Amino acid sequence: MNAADLHHLSAAYALDAVDADEREAFEEHLADCEICRADVESFRDTAAGLGASLASSPSASLRDNVLSRITATRQDAPITGPSVIGLDAARRRRRTAWVAGLAGAAAASVAAVIGLAAIERGSGSDPFATELAIVMEQSDSQVLDLEVQGSAQGEFRVAWSESLGRAVLIGEDLPPAPDGKAYELWLITPDESMAMYVLDPAGDGDVHVALDAPAAPAAWAITVEPDEGTPTATGEIIFVSNVPA
Repeated sequence: MNAADLHHLSAAYALDAVDADEREAFEEHLADCEICRADVESFRDTAAGLGASLASSPSASLRDNVLSRITATRQDAPITGPSVIGLDAARRRRRTAWVAGLAGAAAASVAAVIGLAAIERGSGSDPFATELAIVMEQSDSQVLDLEVQGSAQGEFRVAWSESLGRAVLIGEDLPPAPDGKAYELWLITPDESMAMYVLDPAGDGDVHVALDAPAAPAAWAITVEPDEGTPTATGEIIFVSNVPA
């Protein structure tokens, strides 16, 4: 990894979205690069401030309401085939310029901050990063951190665009699911719950999946289910958050 590549890891590092090799190389570079140190501090301050301003804790009744819906309402599986759209070089250059100016943009949204890491690391050959970049550039894109329930470990966030009908799920620092089990995502509307059939055992601690989002969500939830998927929840809700109005 050359010096130019390392300079572009500032946002990803600030959001803890680098792998072990990237972290080691960037931290060595960071010791001698005043520009990158300033960038990392700016990105962290921006993300923290925006995240705090938009934080929304779930209501006391949300968990019970969601659990009731997803255990009682059987849903057909949505179409989940990936539709990765290639990004040409000009669009990637525009994103790079947009990323570079984010730290100084007072009107930057929390969605843009969360999407920075994957956009910087991504390319047309990385399907997940490409999907995330496409979702994040939509004018109606939203990002939601899911609230951990009980003693669950790790974290999940969902980014989605209603106009695009697509979403991405990002899970980090997760324990492996039990044998034969996997993490499953649920899209909750006021009238029904929808099994997204996003199934990943998180053997490496991460879940990075792009999927169709066929309805406007009122809440998102995560359970641990049999690894073949289930149309109605059988496991406890371990992450859940309502979508701010």
